[in-house]
Amino acid sequence: MSLEFKTLIYSMINNFIISVIKIVGGVIFNLGSLFADGMHTFSDFITDIVCLIGAKISKKKPTKYHPFGFGKVEYLTNLFVGIVLLLLGIYIVISSFFKKSTIPPISVLMLLIVVFILKLSAIVIMHKIGDKIHSQVLITSVKESMADLYSTIGVVIITILLQFSNEFYILKYSDIVGSILIGLIVLKTSFTIVADNSLSLIGEVEEEDNKINKVRDFIKSKKGVKDIDIDLIKYGSYYKLQLNLELDSKLNLRQVSTIENNLRRDIIRHRSLNIKYVTIYVTNKINI
Repeated sequence: MSLEFKTLIYSMINNFIISVIKIVGGVIFNLGSLFADGMHTFSDFITDIVCLIGAKISKKKPTKYHPFGFGKVEYLTNLFVGIVLLLLGIYIVISSFFKKSTIPPISVLMLLIVVFILKLSAIVIMHKIGDKIHSQVLITSVKESMADLYSTIGVVIITILLQFSNEFYILKYSDIVGSILIGLIVLKTSFTIVADNSLSLIGEVEEEDNKINKVRDFIKSKKGVKDIDIDLIKYGSYYKLQLNLELDSKLNLRQVSTIENNLRRDIIRHRSLNIKYVTIYVTNKINI
């Protein structure tokens, strides 16, 4: 089982436990914002399952009709996640207007601290591993989880404010307002996920200078290479490289072919570059 799969399974179990705690707590203490927060976390659990399926399919080997593999399937599953969050956000906002506010016991804060620690630990782990293995699925999961973490902080603030609602009547509406804000956070997260993954699904090139320069420096260090022009195209957790290669004009055809084949092999073998497919266009500069 890959590190990505293990991390997703851990996140899925973690989200299920947290969502049950929040939803049950929201019902028992009649706290609408906590219930809404629990529904948000439960959506993370559902989307973790979808991401697991997407990650599994994206690792399939290339076929005759899909020569560059199935990496972009991750973007499709992430789009599904975004749509689920969009619908959930709308539901939370609308249902918030029908909640009756009550004063929850202060012990709710202990429950919220527990789920906060559980969620924060999952975010740290997913962020670290996602960056390490360049997993688009884990990166998207981190974005979802951050929104969930913020909403939990919001519920903590609401719980504290409700303790003073007998003295300040206006604070009775803090639970309703909080539920609406959680819904808006979910909506914002869904828009970001849909926008980012729609662009990547169409075909997006890497814009991070550090990544591009690392590839450029590696290629230009090879003997016979005079100049290059590169495009790194995102394919989920890996890249496809389109390389325009200018070689020394003194090289003969056999030498050009050898450099091209060796360079393609070395690029793919260089794991830190995370490039699986390479297309090379070679030109020889003619000295005048």
